[in-house]
Amino acid sequence: MIYFLVNNNYHMLDVYEHCINLKDYEKSLIQIPHTLDVLNRDENFIDILTYNSPLNGFRNLFNIYKIKKKEKEIKKELKLNKNDILFVYTEFEVLNQYIISLFKKFGARVYVIEDGGFPTYLTYGVKSEKTLPFKEKIRLFYTKYILGYSFVEYLYFNKLVFPQINEKYIDGVLLYLDVLVNRNIKKYIVKRNIKKMKLNSNNAIFLNEKMYCYYCTKKEYANILENILSIMNNRFEKTYFKFHPRETKEDKIWQLKIVNKFDKVHIIEEHSPIENLLEKYDSKFIFSFLSAALLNLNAMGVIPVYIYHLYKSIYKNSVFNQINIVLINAEYEFLNKTYNNLEDVGFKNSLKNLTTRTLDEIIKEKNE
Repeated sequence: MIYFLVNNNYHMLDVYEHCINLKDYEKSLIQIPHTLDVLNRDENFIDILTYNSPLNGFRNLFNIYKIKKKEKEIKKELKLNKNDILFVYTEFEVLNQYIISLFKKFGARVYVIEDGGFPTYLTYGVKSEKTLPFKEKIRLFYTKYILGYSFVEYLYFNKLVFPQINEKYIDGVLLYLDVLVNRNIKKYIVKRNIKKMKLNSNNAIFLNEKMYCYYCTKKEYANILENILSIMNNRFEKTYFKFHPRETKEDKIWQLKIVNKFDKVHIIEEHSPIENLLEKYDSKFIFSFLSAALLNLNAMGVIPVYIYHLYKSIYKNSVFNQINIVLINAEYEFLNKTYNNLEDVGFKNSLKNLTTRTLDEIIKEKNE
């Protein structure tokens, strides 16, 4: 049995792409929702299992009864054997790690598929910077020795903690771009099966992100947002603005005051991934700071426009040094401050590294 473990809607976009290549295999879906429209039935899967994580938030982590009850439910419903294969998109969710550990307990194979690009490229390409903060040491000790999740490890980078599973639990990481991997895990470069679209070069989309939570203050971001939208409003016939799915109502309110200043900027109200909305909003250029969607969109015919480098209050953050390495190695042409090189922006090699193996070929390679 082939299993896909997903947490977000954009994971499902990738799953459906691979289902075409895996049409001759029996497949099941495991859902642990973060920003996910939960499925109850789907013709691609003979079984769909859904579990709400009891591990989100510091307080929930200490509710041992609730966590052990969820473990019991999962063990009862997952009928695993050594011939099963799990494809998972992120280790950040610790319940994902628990399920990975169950697969390995039965001798099954586990592969991590890149989580939209940069989340995987960054966490697989760096080492922890220094000793964990005291609070995180307590959390990790509790997770490993009280809950019994000895497989959990923490990557500490850019003052953020990223849960990772011990390398021995992963048989391979599947990437769409050949980037540096600093973990002792085999790397596979995977083929894509996406048709390019013919899109309107007079329109653009701006994918908003919660930069004000991690890289700058809200006041700084308000100035940055107004600058970006002012330029886009003058440059394009239509600019579409899409909030990040995790932005709060309160944060949307103060940003809408800025967005509404510009007559040619329109809000995208739908909560679907932008990949599903591209045909409707028909835009050749999509701007963002480091949105995970930009690499997917590039494969669909979009020109992805990264803009983090244009704003010092954001660019000074060390995380962007690593992003620069990834993009430069992929021969990405950056937008300049005057926006007058827009037609030259993008990946000059058309991400030609995205032409190696399908999931079917990786599965068969191990079986031979």
